[in-house]
Order: sequence, then C-alpha cells, then structure tokens
Amino acid sequence: MRRTSYTWIPALCAVLLALAPGGARAAEDVGKQMEAEYGVIDGSTSEGKALNDELTEIVGKVVPGVNQGHGTSGFQLKSATILGGKNAEHDKVVNAFALPDGRIYVTLGLIRALQNEPLRKEGLAFVVGHEVTHVVEKHSAQQQKKTLPALLGTLAAGALTRNPGVATAVNGLAQGYVSHFSREDEYRADRGGLIGMHNAAYDPNGAVMLLNVLQKVGGHQDKTINGWLGSHPITENRVVRVNRMIADIQANRPVGDGKK
Repeated sequence: MRRTSYTWIPALCAVLLALAPGGARAAEDVGKQMEAEYGVIDGSTSEGKALNDELTEIVGKVVPGVNQGHGTSGFQLKSATILGGKNAEHDKVVNAFALPDGRIYVTLGLIRALQNEPLRKEGLAFVVGHEVTHVVEKHSAQQQKKTLPALLGTLAAGALTRNPGVATAVNGLAQGYVSHFSREDEYRADRGGLIGMHNAAYDPNGAVMLLNVLQKVGGHQDKTINGWLGSHPITENRVVRVNRMIADIQANRPVGDGKK
C-alpha cells in the first residue's frame, strides 16, 4: 500500500504565515522567487538597457496617474523589473504583477508580444496601471482574507485525519489564496488602469490593442501568479466594457464600470 507523506503540512503552514496579511516577508519572498526562476533582464546589454529605460519611463508616469485617479499618493514605486533571460520557455510567459511593497514585475514574454504593435507603449502603460490599481485598492488582501479561513481549516483537517485527499483541496485553496482576483477586481483594475494611463497622457486605445494581443497568445501563461490570463480569460465582454470606459474618457464623462 502506498504511504502518503504529510511533511508538506508544516512547510505550507509556514508559507501561509508569511503570505498572510501583515506577513513581513510575503512580498519579498514572491519577488525573489520569481527573479530566481525567470532571471532578470538588466541594463548590461543594449537591448536590456532600452527595455528597462522604456519600462522605467512608463512606470514613472502611470503610477502618479493611478494615484491621481484614486485621490491618493499612497502607492510609492520601489522598483520596476523585467523577468526573463534564464529559460527560453519561461521567456514566452506573458505576465505582469505588482507587489504591495511597491515593486512591479513584467515578463520578457509580455514585452515581446507587444514589440511590433503601433501602440506598444500604451499597451504596457495599461498593464502597469492595471497592476498598480490592484495594489492601491488592496484586492490581493481582500482575496486572501476570504480564502485564508477555509485554507487553514483544511490544513488542520489534514493534520488530524491524515486524509490524502486533503492535499488536492489544499493545493486548490492555496492557489486561490496567492493567485486569484475576482472578476469584479479585474474590471476595477481595468478601469483604474485606463484612468491612470489617461492621466499620464497615454492613448487609452492601447488597452484594447493589448487585450486583443493577449487573446492570441493565451497559451503562454504562468498560473502560479495572478496574471493577465490566469484568473479570468480575456472575454469579449471584458473588451466591450473597456471600450465603454474609453468612450467615457474620450467624452470627458465620469468613467463608469463599462456595464452599459
């Protein structure tokens, strides 16, 4: 009979304690892990320098734009990093995320997916604005608060009963704890990203271009972190809602939620 090991329970508990709201090492751990796995594109080559200079310029404009849209200066940029260069397959991953401590990460795969687009900078500006909005509105903390009680309860049950089926349940809950935003969070982040890029003088039509490009490259995604194709696919309804928000911006109206 196959014996099931339960040595993962203490380790996962330690991870959850680090990731829980208020865990001092949460953001540091996630960022460093991704850097170790994907590598970092720095300015040591001409291409790396050009890509980093562009990202720094966009972030420097869009972050204040998002803060302005929320009537705050609360999000302070710590760094902007391009992940890639370590593994050819990883370099195809299309993703971006911001950490609560002020770090922004964009994958080389995302930048390459936009490289031949006329609104390339605008598309990247929307990505940055979207991710920063998640942080400013504390979406990850809200999702973790919803998921943590169920996850800890499942861990306790596994420790007491030694049921091998608990491992599957824990895996699903853990992914939800660290990775998933709700559909409404995504729409709110789209809205905040559009307003932020508009405040920074970027054409918001770049957001629609980005979504269309990402629909075409949907096979290359990393679902271990909340990315553009991880929690919710880029549906036609999402594109329609973004277009409605853009119409509000262009008509100088208050920006709605895009529902109608």
